[in-house]
Order: sequence, then structure tokens, then C-alpha cells
Amino acid sequence: MDAALASPSTPSDFASLLSYPTPHDSASTAAGGIRCAWLADGSQGRYSKIIGEPGVPWLDVEVLPGAAEKWTSYTFGDGPGTTATTPFAVFDGAQSCGDPGCKATAPIGSAWVSVMVHDPGFGVGDSLVGSSQEDIFAKLNPAASAVFSTIANATPAQLDWPATPARASDPLVEPCSSFLKAPALATALGVATVGEYADSAALPSDIVSLDSVALTDAGFVDCFAEAGFDARASFVLALDNAAIVDRIAAGLGPNSDEHLDRLMGQTGSEKAVSNCVAGRPNCDLWFSLGADAIFVSSISSDSKAIAQAIIAQAR
Repeated sequence: MDAALASPSTPSDFASLLSYPTPHDSASTAAGGIRCAWLADGSQGRYSKIIGEPGVPWLDVEVLPGAAEKWTSYTFGDGPGTTATTPFAVFDGAQSCGDPGCKATAPIGSAWVSVMVHDPGFGVGDSLVGSSQEDIFAKLNPAASAVFSTIANATPAQLDWPATPARASDPLVEPCSSFLKAPALATALGVATVGEYADSAALPSDIVSLDSVALTDAGFVDCFAEAGFDARASFVLALDNAAIVDRIAAGLGPNSDEHLDRLMGQTGSEKAVSNCVAGRPNCDLWFSLGADAIFVSSISSDSKAIAQAIIAQAR
């Protein structure tokens, strides 16, 4: 791991290294996978052109059991992945660099496995890992080889990690509108009506990524609505996963981008965590509603209004 980061490193909680956790970041563990991280110690310096934590490179390992048959070569960008593989670390997979680093993935046994070095300065000439993509992957190769080999040699019992899949919703009920009807969503967004409004599984997508497969395997439901350039929002239902919000709230530090919030209608131990502040666009918010966790994201600052509309409909 030290070679991959070009620096001494220590194991770390991956959630604490994210500028703002999204449902994709919790989906693989909810689906019965695992997510591990190693953080460089800063002895090789800190990014000079990058704002925000953690300021040094870190290694991100993600394993999603049972997903190998869904594997694609997708790593970054808007283009879809394919089933074509290229050799890396003696295994057939895919690798490329993008924002915010360089990633290698492969179908290993029955699992989809990803190993990524977060090096956000690479694209702006501020890399702390390597001078070129080839240099970074040469350093990442031993770590990827060790991870891929370990998973390839693991028994099914060793890959049987705890899972917290979302409870199944009634197949006769549209899940998004059951939590927030379209008129109430339009009111929260400050528009007369919303256009196409459904969970993302009902919308076409060419991209099959580890994130999207994990979201489906975890049973999380991604709801999306658009009502013009200035009114677009989504919310993700992570049913029976209120513990996600508790973990995020417990990990808040003095330099966190997010803060504890409070929503009208919340009761008892329910929590809210957001990066919503006055005048900030692209406002994201997590909140718990009973046993459920819900993530809301909007291109304006309407996330709190959407969350409170969901709570009002539930109560």
C-alpha cells in the first residue's frame, strides 16, 4: 500500500476521507461487500492546488461479491464500459485515470473488485504519487495484485460479510411517489409541475459501473425529477439503513464540509447532515426517517424543502 501512495500509510475509515458521502459510498457494504482505505502520512508533502481534506493521497479498495458477471470496463467519464478486458497485475480487467485519481478494476472469482489511488492533483500538475499515468499504475500494481490475489484465493465464507440490504417495497407501488408525490416535489422545487419523475431503474442508462451495480444490489432506489434548467433534484431511498446517517453524523470533524442539521417534522433520534448553507447551489443532505436513510441532492438549495416535504407526507 505504501508503494501505491509513494508514502508511508495507515489504514483509515474511508467515509472520513470523502468530502461528502453519497449513497454510492455505502451501497457496496449494504449489499454485503467491503470498503477499505489507506491514507498517506503526508511525509511527501500535501497538495498545493487542491482545496479540502484530506490533502494527501489515499488508497480505496472496494469488493462487491456476486457482481463479477455484471463487470464492465467502466472506470470514469460519460462513456459506457464494455466487457473487453486488458491485463493488469496479472489479472484481466481495466484501468484508467480521471477525477480524482487512477483506478484498476477486475472481475475476480464471483466479485467485482476495484483498487483506486485518490490523487486529485494529477490532472493539474500537482500529483504526489507519480509524474505520469504509467508511473502511477506501476506503483499501484503491487497493491492491486495483492488485493486481486487475496480475493481470488478466498473461500465463499471469507467473502460472506455482513449486509444491510434495503427492505423490498410493494411491487405494485411506485416507490418514489410513495415517499413524495409529484405535486409536493414541484412545490418544494418552486415550480408548477415536474417532468419525468421515476426511479432511475425505469430510466435508460448506458453506464454500468460498480457504483450502479452496488446501488441495485443494495436495494437502494434512486428517484429523479427535472423541471427545467434551474429545477432538478434527486433523492435516494436507503430503506432500513438509518445507521448510515448515524455513522456520517458521528464522523463529523472540525474541517468537515457537512454539518448537523435539523428538519421540520423529525422526531426522537432522527438526524440530518448536510452541506446546505445560504446561497450554496448543489446542496446535498442526508436524513433519517424512522428506520430509513434518505439522501437528497438538488442543483439549487432546495434539498431541505424536499426532505421536509418527504417527512410531511410520511407524517
